[in-house]
Amino acid sequence: VAENNHTLILGFGDRVLEIIRELVIANESEKKPAVVVLSEREKDEMDDFLRERLPDTKNTRVVTRSGSTSSIHMLRRVNATGAKSVVILNDAAIDAGDDEKTLADARVLKTILALISCTGEDNAPPIIAEFHYRNMRNLAKNILPGKISLIDEHSILARLMVQTSRVSGLAQVYDNLVGFEGCEFYFYKPQGGIKGLKYSEVIFRFADCSVLGLRMSDGTIKLNPSPGSVCGDDEVILLAEDDSMIKFLKEPVAVNPPEAKGYLPHPKSVENQLIVGWSGKTSTILAEYRNYLAKGSKIDVIVPEIAEYMKREFASIQKKQAGIKMRLIEGDIHSPATIVKLKPEQYDNVIILSADGGDSELRDSETIATLLQFRNYFKTSVRNDVRTQLITEVADSENIEVIQEAGVKDFLISNQFVSKIYAQVSEEPDVLTIYADLFSEEGSEVYVKPVSRFLSKIPENITFGELCAAAIKRNETCFGVRLRSEETDITKHFGIYVNPPKSRVFSLTENDWLITLSEDDT
Repeated sequence: VAENNHTLILGFGDRVLEIIRELVIANESEKKPAVVVLSEREKDEMDDFLRERLPDTKNTRVVTRSGSTSSIHMLRRVNATGAKSVVILNDAAIDAGDDEKTLADARVLKTILALISCTGEDNAPPIIAEFHYRNMRNLAKNILPGKISLIDEHSILARLMVQTSRVSGLAQVYDNLVGFEGCEFYFYKPQGGIKGLKYSEVIFRFADCSVLGLRMSDGTIKLNPSPGSVCGDDEVILLAEDDSMIKFLKEPVAVNPPEAKGYLPHPKSVENQLIVGWSGKTSTILAEYRNYLAKGSKIDVIVPEIAEYMKREFASIQKKQAGIKMRLIEGDIHSPATIVKLKPEQYDNVIILSADGGDSELRDSETIATLLQFRNYFKTSVRNDVRTQLITEVADSENIEVIQEAGVKDFLISNQFVSKIYAQVSEEPDVLTIYADLFSEEGSEVYVKPVSRFLSKIPENITFGELCAAAIKRNETCFGVRLRSEETDITKHFGIYVNPPKSRVFSLTENDWLITLSEDDT
């Protein structure tokens, strides 16, 4: 191909459509951008697939070529050396057999080696690759340190499900963060730098961008550092609609700090969680809860039939969960009698997992049927207000409204979510470090907290800049607002406003929330 400085996608897996869709959005301000796809599928088949599902690629040229992704000859034909980044997709589904996944991982590894052979180690573009098994992931990481980004889909989704179960609305916040529609992550260093400024001062040097943290001079990512931290030769991590919106002000944005509350920690409370179904994410979810739950908390997992591998994995995790009660239950969740026996109202959250792999419509249909069972139970059998949250995955984004109709406020569009991360990392590899930090229990994470925790009294009108000033007094970085009155309105992004201008005025009530980076949920 004649393209240069293009994004090269090797393989034609489930993610290819969402990745290209995101890159089309990212490329709108670029001059003659291109995405090149090399796969062993027939060219006509790929072209028809993309033309049918993505008829408008705007200013992005999408080129497909048929051939082996591990052939040095074919990699030269698609100008791998001239690519700005390379995305390698795994051609084995998550529900494939071990032999098939092992072989697919080996093919990805072979493709990485072919790429390096084609371009040379020094000239290799950033590579983003997908593996099923950790040992292969670790092997790939050491081939070319610093050049290869590895995305662990199950780990990301499992951790996000756990965080979402504990912070209502978080899934929709992340949906606003990932991808190129709306806001993007940027690393920015103003002319003259920020040396000598405190982090709390840097926040107010940007009128139309939200500061999230710093990339230190040694490359370390630090989200939500201490307000009094003095900056060195560092870069600012920003959320911005576009790089044209990034303007470093010589003087800070003028705000009148409201009467704000200080930081008042409180102990963790005992929680009860129910997980419905078993997938590749279940073990990670169970293990991840260890970082959040207080002693005396309970986690139950219900599956239609307990397989031997489930017993082994469950028992292994159970041994490490000191002080947390865990049960693996066998039962037909589609039977009303089973739900009555479970008493779902005793749980803080019910996480309904989608099966691995398979047709997305069938998976969502099964999820919707399960949700309807729970909704019917809550309507007919529970008289008091139900505080139990229903949380689930959605395979096809077209089913969102149906999922909401079944009583779910928190849902994760899993394939689309991970695909957007792939697209972002292909444009800026260090974005993966930000996500790794956000999804880790250590350090600061994203929280959606009642505005009453920040303000001693809630004024009739308040600017976003003033809300940022209130948050920083609690050692938190505010980057958004969530309005309860709009939380079910898909046309208004479920009431979520990420990165509004600091001059934006909000009329808040005690039922609304701030979206912040914080070290805990207090």
